[in-house]
Amino acid sequence: MLWRRMPLMLTIVVVGILISFHLIVSSPKVYESSALIQIDTSAAVDPNSDSSLPASRRVQLIEQRLMARSNILEVIKELELFKDAPQLSDSEKISALRTTTRIDSVSNPGVSTESRMSLAAIVITSRAETPATAAAIANYFANSVVNRDRENRQARIKESREYLTNEEARTSDALSALDREIAAFSTQNEDALPTSQENLGIELAQLNETENTLDREIMALQRDQLTLVAGGNTAAERSASTIVQQIRNAEVELAQARRTLAPDHPEIKRLEDNLKRLNTGDEAVSEIVRRQLELNEAQLSNLRGQKARQQQRRQQIEQARARSPQVAEKLEAMSREQRRLQDRYSEVSRQLAQVETQQLLMDNDQTERFVILEKAVPPEYPAFSNRKKRAAMGAIGSFGLAAVIAFALELMNPVLRRTEQFAKLTGTRPVVSLPYRKSRRDLLRGKLRITYMVVLLVVGAFVALWLLGKIPGLPSPSIVATPTDGLG
Repeated sequence: MLWRRMPLMLTIVVVGILISFHLIVSSPKVYESSALIQIDTSAAVDPNSDSSLPASRRVQLIEQRLMARSNILEVIKELELFKDAPQLSDSEKISALRTTTRIDSVSNPGVSTESRMSLAAIVITSRAETPATAAAIANYFANSVVNRDRENRQARIKESREYLTNEEARTSDALSALDREIAAFSTQNEDALPTSQENLGIELAQLNETENTLDREIMALQRDQLTLVAGGNTAAERSASTIVQQIRNAEVELAQARRTLAPDHPEIKRLEDNLKRLNTGDEAVSEIVRRQLELNEAQLSNLRGQKARQQQRRQQIEQARARSPQVAEKLEAMSREQRRLQDRYSEVSRQLAQVETQQLLMDNDQTERFVILEKAVPPEYPAFSNRKKRAAMGAIGSFGLAAVIAFALELMNPVLRRTEQFAKLTGTRPVVSLPYRKSRRDLLRGKLRITYMVVLLVVGAFVALWLLGKIPGLPSPSIVATPTDGLG
């Protein structure tokens, strides 16, 4: 069976091996280099920074920052990549560099992946056509991670401090303005405040008692005034008759003294003064009554003014108590806004203190740090250099494929070679079994088969040596384009 299908099997084997050699030879040498970044985690963690995120999320953020278009173009410009491929566009260069760069994370054993402590290190791996280029790309990305991490932290702290400082000042001004507004509103509506209602009730009771006292005093003064008006005339008449008699007696005494005493005698002076006093006595009685009435009228006016002020105060209290619900509602709204601003101010102050603490820790180099533990070095061997193994696998695969195809063809078109096969197939045992005698045509066909296989082996060996570059003066075929073209 094998000899019958040998040309086909040998063709499949030779073609398969040549294809394997072509793929091996045409695949370029790719060098791979890696840089290791260690993460020193601090005890104090900023909840607004990346250090509070899970490890997977942090690695994703780092990869996004490194693989940003602007950053990739900067790497290409700094390292002068793709100088030998000017026909490539920026998008093609960026895609090639992204494809050949890989970022992996190293987790702490025994720590949950959702914990910020799970990320122990970051490995940045880069592939290129030359060892130096692969190491340069990996080191550039590693340095970018370390430097930009600190720059991003400082920028974030600066922005946070500026925002929180402005927010604290704004909240403080708003709180001061609201305090002044509440104070002015409380002063303007002092009697209508909820805290003043109890005092207003006490004051209202005192006003009632004071008004009753004033009413009694006013009535007493009015009675006194009526008494003075009614009894003033009678008293004046009685006083007038008595004064007339006294004047006459004083005149008689003065005349007698003038006849007997000297003009400048003290007794005469005394009698003259007494006469003058008696002459003015009638007018004095009327003046006393008038003054008493004026005094009573002044006291009545004063009491009526006090009562008017008491009534006015009562009206003010009643009006204040009437608008007390509206005042209480507005005051409560202002108090709620005041508490909200106070809570906001406290929260902003707390966050500002945290930012200042983070700045202090960063200044003292006590925050989380990215440290390059191992720099990328140029590799000595290509990353994909197992050509012998792949050649052997190609040869084995070719032999296997040839055997499978030959077996399948044999099953599709079987040949009877023994009497047992004939008996099994037809159910009849043959009487005589004669060997097959090849004809001249069969012999010629056999020679052609052998010649084909020999030529196939010779041509296959020649092509294999040509692919491997073992024939002097005949170079191996060119290398096909790969994503790393231009990186070396």
